[in-house]
Amino acid sequence: MRKYRFKRGYRPSPERLEESLRSFFGSFERRGEVYVTSYGAMKEMRAWFDGKLLCVETETDPDVSTDVAADTVRKFNKFLEHLTGYTAKERRKQLQKEAEGK
Repeated sequence: MRKYRFKRGYRPSPERLEESLRSFFGSFERRGEVYVTSYGAMKEMRAWFDGKLLCVETETDPDVSTDVAADTVRKFNKFLEHLTGYTAKERRKQLQKEAEGK
């Protein structure tokens, strides 16, 4: 499970999450406070809020083609950037800082 912060000006709201899921992955299912979808190499992606953080768990399918896997990664990164405001490069820097601090 990964937790993602939101950039200033990007609010963690169920409406924004639902809009982003529909826009990037087509459809989703809501199970209580958890939003569930699947796309490409992701058998299942579960997303929910923990205060001001977005929590995401993914289950991947290792048997997909390289093209499908690459498309899935691109789409997932665009989804996270649209929702949180941070690019993949910025999120990587945040992870590195957190790892150094621990």
